Amino acid sequence: FETQPDILIELGSLFAEHIPADVDRIAGPELGAVPLAAAAAMASGKPAIFVRNQKKEYGSNKPIEGIHHPGETIVIVEDIMTTGGQVVEAAKTLEAAGLKVKKIVGVIDRLEGARANIEAAGYVFESLFTTKELGIG
Repeated sequence: FETQPDILIELGSLFAEHIPADVDRIAGPELGAVPLAAAAAMASGKPAIFVRNQKKEYGSNKPIEGIHHPGETIVIVEDIMTTGGQVVEAAKTLEAAGLKVKKIVGVIDRLEGARANIEAAGYVFESLFTTKELGIG
């Protein structure tokens, strides 16, 4: 769904409903969440940043792309949530840069441990849908 403009517009609007007023930026871990973060940014009026899975060894050489400042509050958006491992790593990368993660919002929770793992790591977790609600899985 990350490649379909009509779906991205709708998901951006749904994400915007989950972004509190005190949030400064929206973060999207590469690769699938980058278009989701952009859609959420457009729908909410909040700027987006992107978190790399690993720091690249050329160009800007940054783990986080986009303007951000220590102390800012972030909502992370993600596509499919299975175990939550990658998004927890992204949250740790953001925190290492001095950012505060308010919550993590996924499009679909596959109900395979993501919520438990994310909450065990100390983060608030929300999903737009679950596989059960969608009748899949």
